[in-house]
Amino acid sequence: MAAMTTTIPQVSNGRLASCSQPTPLLHSTSSVKPFTTLPQTRSTAIQRCAQRRSTSRVWCHQEQQAEPIVTTRRRLLLAGKAMLISAACPCCTQIAQASGAEPFRYAGEAGPSSWPGTCTIGQQQSPINIPLADHLAQSRVASSEKKKQSAGFIKFSFEQSIGNGKDVKFNFEQEVERSANTKFKFEQKVEEFGDIKFGFETNLYEQKLDRFGDISFHYDNQSGAAVTNPGHGTPQIKPPKGNTIQVGDKKMELIQWHFHTPSEHAFDGERKSMEAHLVHKDSEGRLAVIGVMLQEGTADPNPAVRYALENVPDAAGQEKATGPQSMQLQSLLPQPESNGHRPYIHYVGSLTTPPCSEEVQWFVFTNIVVIPGRQVEQFQQFADRANLGVPANARPLMPLNGRSLDYAYL
Repeated sequence: MAAMTTTIPQVSNGRLASCSQPTPLLHSTSSVKPFTTLPQTRSTAIQRCAQRRSTSRVWCHQEQQAEPIVTTRRRLLLAGKAMLISAACPCCTQIAQASGAEPFRYAGEAGPSSWPGTCTIGQQQSPINIPLADHLAQSRVASSEKKKQSAGFIKFSFEQSIGNGKDVKFNFEQEVERSANTKFKFEQKVEEFGDIKFGFETNLYEQKLDRFGDISFHYDNQSGAAVTNPGHGTPQIKPPKGNTIQVGDKKMELIQWHFHTPSEHAFDGERKSMEAHLVHKDSEGRLAVIGVMLQEGTADPNPAVRYALENVPDAAGQEKATGPQSMQLQSLLPQPESNGHRPYIHYVGSLTTPPCSEEVQWFVFTNIVVIPGRQVEQFQQFADRANLGVPANARPLMPLNGRSLDYAYL
């Protein structure tokens, strides 16, 4: 996720704080554990190769063989310096980043291995590898077993004397399963009174699929945005106010969006062609990022990608107002599945560029948006110009370090 020129909250004593005041975390209480984790290693570099012809393209992205994280003296000095500055002035890191005083790149001496501070010593860094196959396999087993589990019984008994030495008696018992609501009917024929009927329904045992629920999007003001070229290899779009999401009980404002190539997150070790990051902030300065995988394939040009590429200025540090043009952000959202849900993975991570601030809530959709190869190539060419001939702007994968993953609607 590209660094922002807006206020970036910092971490202090295990709490996320904005420039103005400390605020409590949107914390994770999930007991769901990932089924696999990355080795405690960090790739020392990102290798890209590019061969372009007039009518065809060959492009590859390969992580180099991972090596153990080595904390060199230089990196310790950089980290220490950043921590001292942060302690003395919590907003200085943000100001320096916003002013471009601390440039970074994805290759060369300013590449990811030299990013200072939290980028080097943080334990909740992004992006990560997300193991999907193992989770889905275990989910199928768990789902099968869940159908056999009982939440207990509903019991009902009735007894009434109707005179003439006759009593009406009956007993009813119904098992209630954990995995579904329960409905049942009861009928009893009593000659003197006719039929006795009653129905009963309970949703006490309705299965809660995840702790946040669906993410609802309210992107209602998509005209009047500005597109900047921050010089890191991606257009960065600053939308007008009035574009929000609802995550659980939190309403969050969209503050910027941008792209990476290849995707920063990986599914089962595989990175997709691109990834869109939709960055949101709540009223207390806490961040949540929606990650959407974009994969090259047969498709019409994506309107949001086209909007970004057509409006981004050529020179770094410049900004262009787009007037009445619409950002068309709906084209970046995966279509809901037949059950009405958009599956996603949630975890607690960081910004993926300096200052790499942590306690960022990540929501990575598992469904992929397909875009044409020509748009992927156009974006790689843009990244190439900013990163010393490297047609990419993705950070290496970071260790999971024991963090839990929430798999929603999977």
